[in-house]
Amino acid sequence: QTLEEIRRKTDMEKLRCNVERLRSFHNIHLHLDLIAGLPYEDYESFGKSFDRVYGMRPEQLQLGFLKVLKGSYMEEKAEDYGLVYGSMPPYEVLYTDWLSYEQVLKLKRIEEMVEIYYNSNQFTHTLPFLEQKFESPFQMYEALAQFYEENGYFVSSPSRSYRYQVLLDFATKTDAERRELYTEALTFDMYLRENMKTRPDFAKDLAEHKERSKTFYEQEEEQRVYLPSYVGFDRKQLAKMTHLEPFYYEVWKTPAHKNLLVDEKEPTYILFDYKERNPLTFEARWIVL
Repeated sequence: QTLEEIRRKTDMEKLRCNVERLRSFHNIHLHLDLIAGLPYEDYESFGKSFDRVYGMRPEQLQLGFLKVLKGSYMEEKAEDYGLVYGSMPPYEVLYTDWLSYEQVLKLKRIEEMVEIYYNSNQFTHTLPFLEQKFESPFQMYEALAQFYEENGYFVSSPSRSYRYQVLLDFATKTDAERRELYTEALTFDMYLRENMKTRPDFAKDLAEHKERSKTFYEQEEEQRVYLPSYVGFDRKQLAKMTHLEPFYYEVWKTPAHKNLLVDEKEPTYILFDYKERNPLTFEARWIVL
């Protein structure tokens, strides 16, 4: 009804199939947009629209707000829709007959959560686990925004590195039984993006794995099985330029399964290679040893 009212003829199933096809090529950075404040769309139906688009898994999900431009069809129909908007540029919607001002503000906070945790591509393996605890992705971001509000993070925004800890705190509050799983998923996501020199408080102590790591890099210096492009570098240099991390959960297996415990005593080691990165997401190449 909304699409018809704004004179947009869109076949949503065809759109979904086309997006799925484009994603299958793994060489196109996809952005999908949603606009809040359109006629006949209330808070609940917008949440359903969000879940539909989120399910297409674009690299960027941009949640925007209606701009009522001078001379546009929306301006002509503003009175009919109870559409109230700012009198100065960018003439953004404040509320409508279907969406209250308070709900617009709520969607603004959800938009920020999507920007920080989804569009950043920093939490690609953690979020699918967290989504399992909610009826829908929209409800997850809604709850995360509420968590930010309660802890004052909208006023004092956490640093990029501390956002991992904030998400772990939220996950622990939501799903305390799987805290270890979230800890490992966040560690995986963290090293997937960058070779952290200072480990966060939640990451495991690597002291007991020191000898295993030393042996690996000694062997790699001799044989170059996993890092053939690092010619001329010794084992100490290899250890600094890459990262070896033990995992007890197969957190790299997403879409996420409920139980991914490998072995409580014998971990699987993942090697992160920062010389080779995914051109779309900038994630490091990773290898299961």
